[in-house]
Amino acid sequence: MPDLYLQNCRVFSRFTTALTEDDLKAVRIACSLRRADRFTTLAAAAVKAPAGQAFPPALPPSTGLITVSAFGPHKTVFATLDDILDYPEDQILPVRFSHSVHNAAAAYLGTILAITGPTFAVTGFEAPLFEALTLAQTLLHAAACPKLLLIGVEERGSLTQAAPALAPERFPAEPEEIVCAMLLSAEATAGSRRVIHERPSGPGQPPAVCTLGLSEATLRLLAQSDNTDDLRL
Repeated sequence: MPDLYLQNCRVFSRFTTALTEDDLKAVRIACSLRRADRFTTLAAAAVKAPAGQAFPPALPPSTGLITVSAFGPHKTVFATLDDILDYPEDQILPVRFSHSVHNAAAAYLGTILAITGPTFAVTGFEAPLFEALTLAQTLLHAAACPKLLLIGVEERGSLTQAAPALAPERFPAEPEEIVCAMLLSAEATAGSRRVIHERPSGPGQPPAVCTLGLSEATLRLLAQSDNTDDLRL
C-alpha cells in the first residue's frame, strides 16, 4: 500500500485528554452550533476544542474530510424513532431527524472549517477506523485532495451501555467515548509519522476500548505529538 503520513493529531478520551462539558459549550458558541446534537458537537470539538494539543487553525480549502463512527449519532437516532412511535409522522422534529443522519456531522464540519474537498461519512461495526484510513490513503494517492482530515467520534449512550450484554466477546466493558482528529497526507514532512494500519484479526487480540478499534496503548501513542516513530494501528 502507498505510504500514509500523520501530520497532526488530537485525541480526546479518558486515557489522554478528556473533554469537559465546558469545552463542548465553548465549541457550541464558537461554531454557532445552537441546534446541533451532542454527536456533531463532539465532531467539531475534535478540531475546535480549546483543550488538547495544538491543531492548525485553518486548513486548505481543498482538504478532504472523512468522519468515522461505529454507532454514529445513535442517541439522536433513538430519539427520532421514539418521536415516530409517539407522534404522527408529520409532527416529529425535522431538525432532530436531520441530525440522525450519519453524514450530518460531516456537513457541519465542512461549513465550520470552510473546506470543500471530497467528503465521506464511514460507518461499520467492526473497527471502522481501518476502512476510513484505507479510503483516506486512496483519496490522497489519487490526488483527489492534498490533505485529508479524518475525524473519529464515538458517543456514549444507550447503545454503548448495552454493548457488553449484546456482544460480550467483543465488549467486555462499555466502549469508551472518544474523539479523534487526524490530519493526513501522502507526503512526509518535518515531524510527521508514517501510519501503518492493519485491521486486527485472529485469536488473542486485546479487546479494543473504543468502537473505532483502538486499544488504550494506541490511543496514548496517538496523543504523543512529539513522537515521530512509525505509528502502527
